[in-house]
Amino acid sequence: MVSAETTISWVLRVGILLSAILLVSGLFLGENVLWLGVLMLILTPFLRVSFAALYFLLHKDMRFFVITMYVILMLVIGSLLKI
Repeated sequence: MVSAETTISWVLRVGILLSAILLVSGLFLGENVLWLGVLMLILTPFLRVSFAALYFLLHKDMRFFVITMYVILMLVIGSLLKI
């Protein structure tokens, strides 16, 4: 079984790589692709925290699951309030 650290590291690396590719492509393909790269860069930490929450839930570590869900809630509220 793959460790949580490996999975989370993989999510961060892929997210950063995809956003970099989209940002560079956006310089040539237009503003919409550029904005997609920015969106991917913003969503990468959210995906990382989501994978951590799933990991804690699957391992029945409810204390850290609740803490992680609180972090997700703060990320969502911050995004909605544009903080």
